Amino acid sequence: MFVSSCGRSPASSDSRPPGPARVEVLAEQFTVGEAGAFRCTAEDPEGDALTYVFDWGRADPTPGVSARLPSGAPGEVSRAFQAVGDYEVRCRAVDVHSRVGAWSEPVAFTVEPAPPLDDGKRTLFVEVFGAGRVTSTPEGVSDCAGPCMARFDVGTEVTLQAEPAEGWRFTGWMRCGPEQLPHVIRVEQDRRCGVGFAPKLEHSALWRQSGARNPSAVAWGPDGVLLAVLDRVGGEGSLRIWNAQLGHVSQVIRMEGSDIRAVAWGPRREDLVAGFEDGQLARIDPDTGAPVQRWRAHSGPVLGVAWNPDGNEFASIGNLGTGGGEVRFWSADTGTERREPLLTEYPIHQIHWSPDARRIALEVQGEMVEIHPLAPAGPLYRQSNAHGFAWSPDGARYAVGSYRYVRVYEAVTHEQQAAWTGPWGLSARLDWSRTKDWLVVVDGLRSLTVLEADTGTVVADGSEPPPKPLTASGYGAVRFHPVDNTFVALESEPGAVSVFQVDAEHARVRRTELLAHLRAVNVTAWSPAGDRLASAGSEGKVRLWSDSGLALRALDGHGGRDVRALGWSEEGTRLATGGDDGRLCVWDVNAGTRVRTPVELTPWSHGQQSRVEHAALTPDGRTLAGAGTTLSPTGMKGTVQVWDVGSGTELLRIPETPSPVVELEWTPDGASLLIVYSHGAWNLWHRASGVLRSMEPGLTGIVAAALSPDRTRLALSSSERLAVLDLSTGAFVAGASTWLIQLALAWSPDGTRLASGGEGGLLFTWDVREEGAFRPTVIGAHERTVLGISWRGDGKVITTGGWDAELFSWFVR
Repeated sequence: MFVSSCGRSPASSDSRPPGPARVEVLAEQFTVGEAGAFRCTAEDPEGDALTYVFDWGRADPTPGVSARLPSGAPGEVSRAFQAVGDYEVRCRAVDVHSRVGAWSEPVAFTVEPAPPLDDGKRTLFVEVFGAGRVTSTPEGVSDCAGPCMARFDVGTEVTLQAEPAEGWRFTGWMRCGPEQLPHVIRVEQDRRCGVGFAPKLEHSALWRQSGARNPSAVAWGPDGVLLAVLDRVGGEGSLRIWNAQLGHVSQVIRMEGSDIRAVAWGPRREDLVAGFEDGQLARIDPDTGAPVQRWRAHSGPVLGVAWNPDGNEFASIGNLGTGGGEVRFWSADTGTERREPLLTEYPIHQIHWSPDARRIALEVQGEMVEIHPLAPAGPLYRQSNAHGFAWSPDGARYAVGSYRYVRVYEAVTHEQQAAWTGPWGLSARLDWSRTKDWLVVVDGLRSLTVLEADTGTVVADGSEPPPKPLTASGYGAVRFHPVDNTFVALESEPGAVSVFQVDAEHARVRRTELLAHLRAVNVTAWSPAGDRLASAGSEGKVRLWSDSGLALRALDGHGGRDVRALGWSEEGTRLATGGDDGRLCVWDVNAGTRVRTPVELTPWSHGQQSRVEHAALTPDGRTLAGAGTTLSPTGMKGTVQVWDVGSGTELLRIPETPSPVVELEWTPDGASLLIVYSHGAWNLWHRASGVLRSMEPGLTGIVAAALSPDRTRLALSSSERLAVLDLSTGAFVAGASTWLIQLALAWSPDGTRLASGGEGGLLFTWDVREEGAFRPTVIGAHERTVLGISWRGDGKVITTGGWDAELFSWFVR
C-alpha cells in the first residue's frame, strides 16, 4: 500500500493485515549441523503485536516461528540445517487477529559441509553461464556445466579450461581473482571464478555497429566491400572489420595475449595479414577472425605489412636494437622467407610496395623516404623532407608530402615532375586514387584536399576545423577505395573513421561516419513503434538507426559531454536526451532539430552542475521529466524536475532525493510519474493532483529498475539479485540470484520476460511467468560491461550497448 505525502487515512474498523516483511540472514554461509540466526521485521498498520513465520524452502520443511513482539520490532530465530546447498529464506508477519502479511523478498544463504580439521585443502567454486563446460588441471573440476566446486591442496596452481558447446562461443573469465592470467588460479584460500559462454554471433546478432577508441591504420578488402581498421589502446590492439556498403561491423578480431600493431589486405579476400607487438605475423580469416597461420617474424614489434601486388608474397617491417630497421619477405602460401632480409640504416615507420611490384618505399626516421628497387635490384634512393608517401596506380610515379607541398616524381629516374602547394601542414598523409589521377592530402589539423596529380587543380576541399584544437589529433591515415573514388580517413583523438565521396562537380566531399560511438554506448532506446532506435554515447552524440541498423542521423546537443538519458514520445516523433552537461533537450527526430531551448537540471547547490541520468516524456510528448545527481562534499545528491515542454514551466521539483534515482518513467497513460531510488523505495507523482505517494518495501542497494508494460510490477536489480515486486503493495512476486551485477533492465512488450545485462558483458533474458523464482537464458555477450538495453516493440529484438563501444541488436527466440 502506498503512503500518501498528503496525510494518512484513518484506520477502518476491520483489522488490516501486517505490512510486507523484510528478512535478514545474519551470516551468508552456514555449516551443516550448526545453528544460524535469521531476523524478520514488519510493521502492523494498527500497531498490533506480531509473530514472524520463516519459510526455509528446500533447506527444511519445518517452518520457524518467532516469539510475539511489538510492531516494528525484529524477530529472531535460529535453525540448524542438515543438507549442503544453496537455499533461500523468506518470512511474513501474523498479527494477533491471525491476519497474515505478504511474504518478504527471499534472501539467499549457503550451507557448507563441515570442514575437516584443517586437511590442508581449499575450495574452488566455478560459476558457469551459458552452454559450455569447464575442466581443470590438475584434475578436480570435471565437465562442469553449472555451479560446481572442487577442493585442492593449499598453494595449488589450478588452470581452468573452457570448452563452449556446439554453436556457442567462450566470452571470458569473470571475478576470478588478481592473477595476470584469470584462468590460472593459485588456491591459497577458498576462491570463486565465473566463466561465460554465449551463442555465436552468426546465430544471435541481427546487426552490429561499433566504435573505436584510437583508430590508427586502415586497409581495404580487395573488392572494397570490407574495411579493416586497427584500433590500439594502451597495450591492446584489435581489428574491426566493417561492411562499408552497409555500415555494419562484421567482425572484431582480438588475439588473446597479443597486441595487433599492423594490418594489410592482399589481392584476395582471404589475404588479410596482421603484425603483432611480440614480433609475430598471422594470416587471419576475415569471416571468423581466427588465425589461419601464425609465426614469429621479428625480434621486436611488427610495425608494418605490405603485399606484393601479385599476391604471392608480402613484406613486414621491424626495427633492430642496433638502431636500424629490417624488411623481411614471406611466401603468402607457406609463411617461409622468399628473399634475404633488407636492412636499413634508420628505423622504419611504414612500408609501401609499388603496384608494378618492382620497388618498395620505406618511410624512415628523419622525415625521409627510402626507395629500394627489387626487380631488378639496385641502389636505394632517398627523398628528404617527406611526411607522407603514395605510389601512382601503375607504379611509374610517386608523390611525397611535406609542409605546404606535394611533390610528384618519376619512379625510375626520381626526376621531379611537379610540386603543388596547399593548406596542409606538417604530418601530411596522402594517397593516390586507383581510378582517377587524383591525390588526397590530409593532415593533423583536419585539412583535407583532393587534387589533380598532373595539374594541381583542386578537385574538392573537405577541410574542417578540429572539434578540440588543443587536443584533437586530426587525420592520421587515408586510403582510397580500390575500385571507385571514395576514400577513408582516420582520426585517433577523438576517434573517427570517415568514408568520403568526392563530388567533383561542386568541389566538395560528402562524409559518412562509420563509428557508432567512441568509448562507450551508455544507453539504447527503441521508439514505441519499433521503426527507429536511438543510442547515446560518451562522445556526446545521439544517433538514430533504422530497424535494420542503417544510420539515419546524429543529434548533437550536449557539448561533447556524455549523454546518459533517452526518452521517446508515444508516436516516436519526439525524443528527450540528457547528459553530463546538466541539460535536457527535446528533439523533433524527423527534422533533427530541438523543439525548444534546452532546460537545465537545477544543481543541489549553487556553482555546481548536475549530471542528467534519466529523461522521460509523457506519451503525448508535452511533459518532460528529468533526474540526475550532483556531487557534494557528503556524497551524490539527487534531483528530480518536471517541465511543460511548450512553455518551459516547471511543474515539479524534488531538490534533494533521499538517494540517487535509478529509474524515471511515466505510466502508460501519462497520468503519473514513477521515481525509483537506490535505497529500494519509490514515489508515484500524480500530475493532475500533485500528490506524491511513497512505497518503501525495505530493499537496499538498487542499481537498476524497470516498470512492467501493464504498470503493475516493478523489476529491481541489486548487487546479486533480481526481484519483481507488486507496484502498489511492494509485495515480492518473483526473483533470482544473479552473482553478476545487472546494471540495465528492460521488460518485453508483452510483460512476460525481462532482459538484463551488466558486469561480465553477458545478456540474459528471464521468464518472469515462473512462480517464485526464474532462471536466466544467455542470448548474447559484449566484451565488456553492458550499460544500455532496450526491447523492440515487436518483442523479437533486443538492442544493447556497452563499455566496449559496441551496439548490438540480438534475435530473441
